[in-house]
Amino acid sequence: MRPPGPAVRPIRYEELTPREYRAELLAEGVPEEAAEELDAMFAAMRAGHLAEPGDGVRRVLGREPSDFGAYASRAAAAGAWS
Repeated sequence: MRPPGPAVRPIRYEELTPREYRAELLAEGVPEEAAEELDAMFAAMRAGHLAEPGDGVRRVLGREPSDFGAYASRAAAAGAWS
């Protein structure tokens, strides 16, 4: 028997082409300019231009970045996705 807590539901990943993603954004009411900016950002990512980690957290916050796994565990325990 499962302990009480948030319901578990399946999550399905569906890969979209850039054109399909843009159409989804526009259908949801995202402004054309924002859709263009997102398309440009993801195109840069697909081309590998944003693949190297930066030091933005260290420069802005003055500390090392947190481990994503630790962040996700804390957020889940706090009910972020329930």
